[in-house]
This record gives sequence, C-alpha cells and structure tokens, in this order.
Amino acid sequence: MQYARMTAPEGSSRSILARLEIGDEVITSMRELARIEAIPSAFITGLGAVNDITLAFYDTVTRSYVETRLAEELEVVSMTGNIAWLGEDPVVHLHGVVSRRDGSTAGGHIMRGIVSVTLEVMLLVHAVTIERRHVPAVGLNLLDLA
Repeated sequence: MQYARMTAPEGSSRSILARLEIGDEVITSMRELARIEAIPSAFITGLGAVNDITLAFYDTVTRSYVETRLAEELEVVSMTGNIAWLGEDPVVHLHGVVSRRDGSTAGGHIMRGIVSVTLEVMLLVHAVTIERRHVPAVGLNLLDLA
C-alpha cells in the first residue's frame, strides 16, 4: 500500500489518498493505515478491482452475518464506509458493490477483499475520535455519538 497525506487548512478535516496494490487485503490495509497515521475517525470511499471478496448481509433474526465469497475478477464500482475505534482497535466498516465482466453486480458488507490490480481509496480524516459500543438490541458494535 502506498499513501499520501493531503494538506488541509488548520482545524479542518484532512485527507489521505491510498493506493492498495496487488495482493493487499482491504480491511487489514485500512486498519494498518489507521494505526500508522493515528486516524481518530474517517469517512472512506474507493474503487478499483479485486479477485477474491467476501460480502455479507446482516441477518437481524439470527444476529449474524450471512457471507458470500466471490473468487473471480471483479471491479469495485463503489466502496464506502468509515473508521472508528473499539477500545484500542480501529474498526473498519465498509460496504461495496462489485461488478462482473457481464455487468451483473453484487453488494454488501465487505468482510474481506484481495486486490487484483489496484484499489484507490480516499479517506476524509476527522479530528474527533469516534468510538463504537456494543448495542445488545441489535447485537452489533455501533457508532457511539453521545
């Protein structure tokens, strides 16, 4: 992974442009960047290509993710999410839509993704640390904005 810090006026959000390379795992790379750059919280958007991705749908009845693995050449036509923290650990929450050669698409929560060519990611970094906390009613660690 390569990345560059983008300049911003004092007191405003800053940006980081990252380029993930062949073989990089998406979630792991974003966690690593969050630690290296001490990112308090961020909004993420991206596009590129993967050849192995696991997408998921959260089943509210079973309170578990139902995963679908796609091990084929895919374009990441849209990826969006955020970085927050759960204790000492950065939490990368990403959703995405991928397309096949024939134009058909699949989407969902990105559990894991392996870059096949490149993945270009823009992070809008905020100065405020956002934490996640467990919400028993839904069984997930949600953003704590209180």
